[in-house]
Amino acid sequence: MKESSLYTKLSNNLVRCDVCQHRCVIPPGKRGLCRSRENREGKLYSLIYGIHTHGIQVDNIEKKPMYHFHPGTLVASVGTFFCNFRCKQCLNWFYAQPDYPSFNGDLSVLHQHGVGITPRDLVNKVRELGCSGIAFTYNEPTIWLEYVYDTAKLAKEAGLYTVFVTNGFITSEALDFIGPHIDAYSVDFKGFSDKAYRRQSSVSKLGEIPAVTKRAQDKWGMKVEITTLIIPGINDDLQEISEMADWIVKNLGANTPWHVSRFSPDRVPDPEFRKILPTLVAVLKKCAEVGRERGLNCVFIWAPPSGGSGDFYAEGDTICPECRQAVIKRDLWQPDLSGVSEEGKCAHCGYDLDICL
Repeated sequence: MKESSLYTKLSNNLVRCDVCQHRCVIPPGKRGLCRSRENREGKLYSLIYGIHTHGIQVDNIEKKPMYHFHPGTLVASVGTFFCNFRCKQCLNWFYAQPDYPSFNGDLSVLHQHGVGITPRDLVNKVRELGCSGIAFTYNEPTIWLEYVYDTAKLAKEAGLYTVFVTNGFITSEALDFIGPHIDAYSVDFKGFSDKAYRRQSSVSKLGEIPAVTKRAQDKWGMKVEITTLIIPGINDDLQEISEMADWIVKNLGANTPWHVSRFSPDRVPDPEFRKILPTLVAVLKKCAEVGRERGLNCVFIWAPPSGGSGDFYAEGDTICPECRQAVIKRDLWQPDLSGVSEEGKCAHCGYDLDICL
């Protein structure tokens, strides 16, 4: 347990959490919407500091997904319990929304189901594993803010890169708190309207997600890549997709990678969402086409089989918009970097794709 780094004390021992955009006002003895922060006698505490769901998972950085940030390297993926959203399509719901009836602020319950790792021990283990960096992922890392800060700071001192895989609902203050120590920002745009977000979770909304994403790039120089899980009937409106692409081009740049991926009902927690059919490849292609028509140069498609059957489809190569040559060829998670110069530019014509090597 650790006292929160960002909260405001109010009258009558109330506190306002300033970590995510919900800005929960929490009475004494109660927890915020994320269930991970508790008001104890007028002070706000994180209940999950240092508690991991299952230790360290070694991944290709491409799985985050990050295609233009240290491609071909291995990253240590870590996460904790709980989340500030309640997404009906969440594949990590057993971590993000664990149902532990006995958990009433009793930290021993979380320790029973998870693994305790200090920031220093985590960084040392990551180096032993030969990974190039750490990705805070699986659940929403914003609610793990203090642990992310302490770990990322040590990671940077140790020469490791850091990746924040997020729903983007972090406050600008919290982003600025961790900003000096985070290198990459993999953010999920679940749509581009409050309506699209509400269809996926009654407690989520677009809010300031775009503005904070722009801040991550402009103020802190984070490498930003965007992912959208296309869910039939939920967030596949092409007009809204067009508006999203327009915003990305105008605010982040035409070379910002945008990953569109297939929804599959196989492991989702919501009974109604389990009735939704997997996204058709034709729909993903149309969304990608809209993105390219609006000016995005780096649009990728990821459509694994649903239920272990069906066709796998991917458009994963980075193509230079200037000379149309393949800069990075990808076979699943394995990239061929022969078309990239040492400066992260197209080796064929010199066009700058802003690839971080």
